Amino acid sequence: MKKRLKSILALIISVTICFSSVYFCFAEETISNDDATVQDSDFLLGDVNGDGSVTAADARLAIRFAGKLDYLTEEQQTAADYDGDGAVKISDARKILRVSAFLDPYGKDSPLVAITTETTTAEPVTETTTAAKSTERTYSYEPSNLFSVSYAQYAVLYDYDNDVILYGKNMHSPCHPASTTKLITACLGCEYLSADYVLTVGSEQYLVETNTSRAGIYIGQKIKFSEILKCLLVPSGCDAAYTIAVTVARVASGNSNMSASSALSYFVNMMNEYAAKLGMNDSHFANPDGFPNSNHYVSAYDMMIIGTKAYSFSLIRNVVNQPYATAYFVSGGSKTYTNSNELINPNSSRYYQYAVGIKTGSHSQAGQCLVCAAVKYIDNTGKYKTFIAVVMNCPSKAARYTDLKSLFNTGFSYFWR
Repeated sequence: MKKRLKSILALIISVTICFSSVYFCFAEETISNDDATVQDSDFLLGDVNGDGSVTAADARLAIRFAGKLDYLTEEQQTAADYDGDGAVKISDARKILRVSAFLDPYGKDSPLVAITTETTTAEPVTETTTAAKSTERTYSYEPSNLFSVSYAQYAVLYDYDNDVILYGKNMHSPCHPASTTKLITACLGCEYLSADYVLTVGSEQYLVETNTSRAGIYIGQKIKFSEILKCLLVPSGCDAAYTIAVTVARVASGNSNMSASSALSYFVNMMNEYAAKLGMNDSHFANPDGFPNSNHYVSAYDMMIIGTKAYSFSLIRNVVNQPYATAYFVSGGSKTYTNSNELINPNSSRYYQYAVGIKTGSHSQAGQCLVCAAVKYIDNTGKYKTFIAVVMNCPSKAARYTDLKSLFNTGFSYFWR
């Protein structure tokens, strides 16, 4: 039964998309009186019966259709009750859809479905949850002695769903971020550029430090933002970081003629302002790629914050979870890269089946670093559980992967406690 429930929930996202215009004639059983509708002017993802609104009935129909069921058993009803408050509601339907696509279940502006204010003719039902909404994260600290790391000098484990930090080691101490810096560069790109925005590689390439990791882009090349993100995050291309940086600076400033060096300085200021806005109070940035600089430092806590922010962008999530990625250039040609994060590569001995990203970093001054997210389906609850972990200054790649797996495995076990 547990395996069947897992399959049912995994199919919900495809069922609701493929059959949103079809009416399914199933008899209604009483599960909840929350049949209020949610109007969505852009895309009614979840409108299974095609009546122009998303209701609790749609959630039940989607689950029943996926499992070819005439009715829902008590156990199946529990699996559909995402909030665990004893009732299947439209809010549960939306959360299940988001989780199936690895989105923040509590996000109000999902890339898959635009949610507007709920209206109801029935008695209002208040959602109860310990999780903070995506724009209201507080990162409360409730440490447990169950967690530890063997190698990392700085570490954090964050319960993404419940907005709770479960473990921290020297988490506010300054350290070198190396290429994990590229997460804030990627985030700023997502804030200012659309996926189809075409960037032109320019003279900023002369500003890239020698002996850095590169994606092999060249001056004059044109590439969409969604594609250059692959160059930035998969092989950890410093050349891509500089092109994104100067492009974002010119767009944000409204000055398309800004020189590469001026645009780079402008972008660095943007990085520090963005970090301050997110609450990254232990950090200061001096470049877009993480090349060592005495004025460029972070804390594990701050990297947890930017990792969480990066995870909220579908453009970033869809790149960092690929073991191999091919970037296609508007000017012609393509390049295929291998992800520097071995946890997501099934062909690697370090593969971890629940890992879904996010960014590696390494340098002699920074050691081995990794900001990583992991998502696991919990059979007994019918829900997905997400953790974000940070390990900084590990002595080797093997050490950083060992520490991360330990934090995640204990975290998924801790979930039951």
